[in-house]
Amino acid sequence: MQWFRSVVFTITFAALTIGGCGGKKGDAPKTKDDAATGSQVAPLAMPPSGVDKIARMNFVYGDGWPAYDKAIAAKAKKDWTAARALAEASIAKDPYHLDAHRLLATVLAQAGEHAAVVDHLVTALADDYWRYGPSLAKDDDLQEFLATPHGQSILALAQKIHDDYAKRIATGVWLVGRRSSFKWPKDLGVQAVTTRGELYAFDRETRRYLRLTHTDHRVAGFVRAPGGGEVAIVGFDKVDRPKTPPDAPPTFDKAWVLVFDTTEWKPMGPKIALAPAREIALGYAAGDQLLVVTDGNVASIDKASSKTTKVTTAAPVPRITLTLDEGRVIRTTEGVTAAWTGEPATAPTLAAGGAPIQIPESGVAAQASVALAPGGAHLVFATAVDACAKDLAPSLYVADTKKGTIKHLLTAKSRFPTRWIDPTTLAYEDGEGAIRLWDAATGREVQKLDNKVGIALDVLSLAPAPLCKAAPPTVDAGSGSADEPLPPEEGSGGPVTTPP
Repeated sequence: MQWFRSVVFTITFAALTIGGCGGKKGDAPKTKDDAATGSQVAPLAMPPSGVDKIARMNFVYGDGWPAYDKAIAAKAKKDWTAARALAEASIAKDPYHLDAHRLLATVLAQAGEHAAVVDHLVTALADDYWRYGPSLAKDDDLQEFLATPHGQSILALAQKIHDDYAKRIATGVWLVGRRSSFKWPKDLGVQAVTTRGELYAFDRETRRYLRLTHTDHRVAGFVRAPGGGEVAIVGFDKVDRPKTPPDAPPTFDKAWVLVFDTTEWKPMGPKIALAPAREIALGYAAGDQLLVVTDGNVASIDKASSKTTKVTTAAPVPRITLTLDEGRVIRTTEGVTAAWTGEPATAPTLAAGGAPIQIPESGVAAQASVALAPGGAHLVFATAVDACAKDLAPSLYVADTKKGTIKHLLTAKSRFPTRWIDPTTLAYEDGEGAIRLWDAATGREVQKLDNKVGIALDVLSLAPAPLCKAAPPTVDAGSGSADEPLPPEEGSGGPVTTPP
């Protein structure tokens, strides 16, 4: 990690060049490190925020996990020597084991090796600020360190990282990404399982992913409140794969909704438990009222009490809808004129204030893919085809709404979920484990976000391609999510706590 080496250089350079000025009466006692550097430490280099790959978050089940588990146990016994050796062993196995970096920082603080503490704290804070940053100043094991010049430099840098996260999240592409591929539990019946997904913001400038949620990797989809102050995520902890009849569809046995504020990324209340269901939908109505739909039953969510109340209103639009087979977005087509028919809805022509747009190839557009760009100059749509037809695939087009002309982007086995990031930048899923960004001004693709094991603009599906109802999706079985050993901070299905 190049930036990590630059931080080490900054600390080392400070230790060699800053004179040993005596501290004032009342200053915190100095350790060997702080005595060497005097009362000042050079400002720390600003590292890039986030990680380059979502797979970096797979450390919780990686090669370094067994040693980390033992390091946690040694730390609980105040066996600092063993905890250090085990944490270092975890990092040797996986340099991106962020929990191990955070634990090692605590261990090194007890030894007074403050420059080394900085190195590991910077790694954890920069790569996943919302997991490690909020609790930093309150950590009892770091209070003596934080009172030192090195500790003060970390607090200053942490604030800069906080602000950088906020800036990049505000302009980033929000998405759900899996740390590794989904697997069914090996047994039938009610079983524990995880989506292995979390909510991220992708920063287009640095091409890095900033993690937003911490749910033990259980996020399946999300919706943003129209007011912008909150986001609701849906996930699940258990599924039911009925033993009889053999073709019975799987259902959610223990699903939930959790609402986060989008300023400090804290849960706004406890999880809202949902009744067992085959299908779940989630969306916001007027006034940022959160509604959830389970098997057609609409309920209003009181975010303060985490209680649901059945209502007679219609399901919200837009909304995400998911089963254990697939997920999709149902959105409003406000500003678009079309004669929608069928389920899922399709139409032979589209119009958005200009010339009619004739749908090529299949002759009909899929409503779920239609999105009008801010300002209305461009309209994206995908052709609708039979998902069971082996030799047919839908195509994605962008139309000039004034002229009625269209431009072909891609033909692929994809549901083609879409989202306009700004008036000219379109994001869409390509059906092959990637989200592509396309620029209407140049007519070219500008970026591609790869995560073969699963990435989605709104809601994860077991497979990125459209589902043939006659042939359920094939997913790895026999070594499912529930078979993985759970690290100490996982297993509850709730937001995890920062390791000591």
